[in-house]
Amino acid sequence: MIKYFSLTTIKKFALHLLCIIGLLFFCEYGIFYVVLSRCNWPSDRNMTSEQPVKVMFLADTHLLGTRKGHWLDKMIREWEMGCAFQTAIKFHKPELIFILGDLFDEGLWSSEKDFNSYVETFKYLFSVSSDIKLYPIVGNHDIGFHYSITPHLEKRFNKNFNTSPVELISKRNVHFVSINSMAMEMDGCFLCHAAKLKLNIISKRLKCSENNNKCSKTMMLDGNYSKPILLQHFPLYRKNDMECNEPDSAPLKEKEKPFREGWDCLRKDATEKLLKMIQPRLVFGGHTHHGCHIHHANGIHEYSISSFNWRNKYNPSYMLALFSMDNFSIETCHMPQEYTIVFIYLISIMIFLYFKILKFKPTFFINNSYHLFYNKKSNH
Repeated sequence: MIKYFSLTTIKKFALHLLCIIGLLFFCEYGIFYVVLSRCNWPSDRNMTSEQPVKVMFLADTHLLGTRKGHWLDKMIREWEMGCAFQTAIKFHKPELIFILGDLFDEGLWSSEKDFNSYVETFKYLFSVSSDIKLYPIVGNHDIGFHYSITPHLEKRFNKNFNTSPVELISKRNVHFVSINSMAMEMDGCFLCHAAKLKLNIISKRLKCSENNNKCSKTMMLDGNYSKPILLQHFPLYRKNDMECNEPDSAPLKEKEKPFREGWDCLRKDATEKLLKMIQPRLVFGGHTHHGCHIHHANGIHEYSISSFNWRNKYNPSYMLALFSMDNFSIETCHMPQEYTIVFIYLISIMIFLYFKILKFKPTFFINNSYHLFYNKKSNH
């Protein structure tokens, strides 16, 4: 027997379906536009007349692998990060993007097949137009901590992302020096030796341009000298995170934990040597998964960027920065919280159930109460 549905029933079904689709669309896509549209580039009023360089920083994307990551968790995190990143690009249109290490969660354990799949996923999620330059910086989860790095692991990452242990990147007289944090152990290993040689060359180029010495043109910087900005995965040496008071900083118990040199931050001697050779005005890093801003005694500002992955941080963020030759301006952008999305889902379900009960249940109870009362009255 064929059951025919009335036009009213079909309309109700279509309305319910549209509400469900609308809820899913907003919670899984639209919310990124609502939240990220509230974050803008910082003020450039303190900048020089030259157009400042627009830079976006994020860190610790930790794309899940095949060993530890459940397929559903992997799918959700990749969707969230892809939506957040592409929405941020549409709104902010940065010139340079630096991803400060730990692109992958299991890069150091991945087979060639898995690593190639990793790279493909990363380049899809974090794709940018040709007018934006994206620079990934290596982290310990990409190739391992210092003691476990092999030439193969380092070469594989460098080949796929066109990186090296130490790089100099210049844009309109603003200079960035990126380093491989795990190559800063200064113990003469194959990785440390190559990094030290390149660091010496970059240090010499910076000094030549600063002092305007009679160096060859190849040793001079591209553009005028300005104090460089140091980029790496590890933070500089510090005892712990107790000085960090950002909205996305670590919980108090984590702040109190002492940092292990070479694991949680750079070694103290490596930090001192690096600062002496590069003499940066700013330092940016990741690794801790929490936000932090420290003003060092030598006048250097250091920023740690939160993890971009909701799996590591309930309130992830990224950073927008404007740089001129002699000044800078910073703005931290907070992304939607998963708690908020879950709350919206729960409230929507409760409202839906409330109206369903309000619409159908009272009629049921009234009719039954009436019949019960009528029957009792008749019996009497």
